[in-house]
Amino acid sequence: MKTHIILMVKVLFLAIVMGACDTDEEVYQVTDRTDAYISSVQLYTADNRNVATQVTIDDVNGIINVEVKNGVNLAHLKPRCSLAPEATITPKMGVWTNFSAPVKYTVISGSGEVYKEYEIIVVEKE
Repeated sequence: MKTHIILMVKVLFLAIVMGACDTDEEVYQVTDRTDAYISSVQLYTADNRNVATQVTIDDVNGIINVEVKNGVNLAHLKPRCSLAPEATITPKMGVWTNFSAPVKYTVISGSGEVYKEYEIIVVEKE
């Protein structure tokens, strides 16, 4: 009987601990940083090659022009970027994205007070 009680307590404890671990929630850390910018952009193919040959970032107008090698499938690229410290970006980078047309991103400062919109335009090098 004592063994069953100990076993039940262990199972209950394990259930409580496992139930408390929710990895689907995003955690946002609010800071006083107000910087919201993209400092670099890379575009990766399915074989994990960065195909961006030239990147021009216009912070004033929020336009990022990315030139890629001729023949790259613009409809299936995975973007990555460097942001201002503690800033976040939406939609998320690192997922397959169709760049056949310009794609808009919003950078949000760490404080959550400053939003900067960017449009990434990808063209093939001729």
